Amino acid sequence: TEVLCLHCQASLTHNIPPFCPKCSRYLKDRSSVKCRDCRSINPHFDFAWSACLYTSPLKELIYQFKYNQKTYLRKPFAQLIINFIKKYQFDILQFDMIIPISLHPARFRERGYNQAHLLAKQIAHQYHIPLLHKELIRTRNTEHQTLLRRKERWTNILEAFRIRHPEKVFGKNILIIDDLLTTGATASEAAKVIKSAGGKTVGVLTLAIA
Repeated sequence: TEVLCLHCQASLTHNIPPFCPKCSRYLKDRSSVKCRDCRSINPHFDFAWSACLYTSPLKELIYQFKYNQKTYLRKPFAQLIINFIKKYQFDILQFDMIIPISLHPARFRERGYNQAHLLAKQIAHQYHIPLLHKELIRTRNTEHQTLLRRKERWTNILEAFRIRHPEKVFGKNILIIDDLLTTGATASEAAKVIKSAGGKTVGVLTLAIA
């Protein structure tokens, strides 16, 4: 049976080209090499791919997935990502391993699960890429990024991660998975610590981009 009703499926806004080569946002100005955000703040990841735009009804569905125990949404969400990868023939097999964005232990206890890990498991299984879900440690219980202004998000997440076993990511191509890319601050900070530990190419894959 379909988890998402036909109305919801038809109402989703898919991310379409031309993509910014850095963050995959729709490139309105085709004469630009990158989107305005990526020109002003160059994130630490090499590139990001996002399947859908963060608009209704997906906005509400992601909220339910994250905060209201609607974990069954991991399957249709992962399928949206897989369809996107296939449609635009992104080379996901260049990655040696997948690492989901981690939650601070206090946030994990509150929620009971990490939605990024649930998505990452689906993608890792589909493409037979090893999943390292305990490698990226959240060292600070930061404020919810959603409550902050764009600039504040970059300072809020500073020094919020570390890598548990640097030797595991050394010389490897790593794919970070999360549900949402907004400013890119969280993914950028995670990419920074992976690269500091010797990671090579660091890509980001998310369900939605805001």
